[in-house]
Amino acid sequence: MKNLLKSWDSIAGTWGDKSIILFLDYDGTLAPIAQSPAQAILSHENKELIERLVKTLLFQVVIISGRSLGDLKQMVGIKGPIYIGNHGWEIEGSSMHFESLIPVQVSSMMNRIKYELITQLSDIQGAFVEDKGVTVSVHYRSVARDKEPLVRRIFDYICMPYRRQNMVKVHAGKKVLELRPPVEWDKGKAALWLLRKQEILKGKGNVLPIYIGDDNTDEDAFAALKNKGITVFVGAPRFSAAQYCLAGPQEVTEFLRHIVDGAYEKL
Repeated sequence: MKNLLKSWDSIAGTWGDKSIILFLDYDGTLAPIAQSPAQAILSHENKELIERLVKTLLFQVVIISGRSLGDLKQMVGIKGPIYIGNHGWEIEGSSMHFESLIPVQVSSMMNRIKYELITQLSDIQGAFVEDKGVTVSVHYRSVARDKEPLVRRIFDYICMPYRRQNMVKVHAGKKVLELRPPVEWDKGKAALWLLRKQEILKGKGNVLPIYIGDDNTDEDAFAALKNKGITVFVGAPRFSAAQYCLAGPQEVTEFLRHIVDGAYEKL
């Protein structure tokens, strides 16, 4: 993958008068990965840059995350962007509101699994279960390294009966294991859904999506947007469906500076 900043001049020249829909992941992209989700704080500079992009009206800014919608909005604290929480299950902003309709029996099952995980993991220091409404996550970033396999074994033991019956889907991230309802919906499908809505307003071919993310869950979006826009993986080089890369959140900030400067030059 080529570094996005090093390819900046050639990329920016291809945008023309297209409307840009900018998807920004939160943890590991806008904010550094932290020991706990509450410690992943958006920097003052990134917040200011996003606010400036929103004000130009040349960009549709989308903050996308595995966090719950309420948590994501609280952490970012900016009016104007579209917020996508729970890997696409919750979408809010610009006079739109999308919320998945999960059957009651599925919600009840997720609650049962959640409480069983809480009970079984309670003796492992550093492990905690996060109820995000639609999904359930087990975090183990603060768990001692020699206890990490135990967390994964407990998780697999509890979830396997439900997985065998296709009652839940399991996704692994950076020191997190996540349970989702057994419905084919992810960040990629949410990004395409939003892109199509923008194309209805602006005209097909007039909207350029840019998606920046760092986690395995962002790979769904990289694949979905292939040949449709610009996809950027954040982090150390690895195999990814993304076209470009940025070394870390610090380079994401640098990229945001570039596009803010470019946007204000057009005003």
